[in-house]
Amino acid sequence: MFRTRVLLALLSTMPMTALVSAQALPKATTGTPAAVPATPETTEAKPSRFDEIDTNHDGSISRDEFLAAEKKRFDEFDTNHDGKIDAKEIASSPPLMERNIRTAERMVKQWDADGNGIVTAAEYKKSAEDRFAKQDKDGTGKLTRKTPAGMQRMMPPPTAAQPPKPAPPAPTKP
Repeated sequence: MFRTRVLLALLSTMPMTALVSAQALPKATTGTPAAVPATPETTEAKPSRFDEIDTNHDGSISRDEFLAAEKKRFDEFDTNHDGKIDAKEIASSPPLMERNIRTAERMVKQWDADGNGIVTAAEYKKSAEDRFAKQDKDGTGKLTRKTPAGMQRMMPPPTAAQPPKPAPPAPTKP
C-alpha cells in the first residue's frame, strides 16, 4: 500500500516537474535549437531539456511532444521492461545513475585538495573542518540551531530577568 502511494506520488509529479522545467527554459531561436554550453569534459554542446522535448524545434512544446518525452522517460525508468516502475527501478535507472555520478564527481572535486581524483581521509577531514569553521561564525567551537525566519516576530523580545511569580496559597484543611 505504501509503495503504491509513493509510486503514485512520484508519477503524479513527473509531468508537472518536466513542464515547469520546460517552461523555465528560454525558447529556442527560430530555426536553430538553443543548446547548453559545452563543458570542459565535452567538446560539443548538449541540447537543453526543452530542445529535446521540442522535437520539431518550433520554439514550443505541444501536448504530443510532451507526452512522447514522458513516455520515453518512463521507458528509461522501466529497466526490466514490464510496463511498471517502482522506486528501486527509478533509483537504478540510467538517468538517475548518471545524475548520481555527476554529483559524486562534484563532491570528489570539492574535497580532493591535491586534485588527483581520490579523496583521502585527511582531505575529507580538512574539508569537514573548513565547513565547520565557515558555520561557526562567532568562533565558539559550537554550532547552534538558528531560529527560522519569521519566528523572531512571534517570540517576545528578551527582557531583563523578572522576579518569579509568587506560588499560589496552599489549600487549608477545615
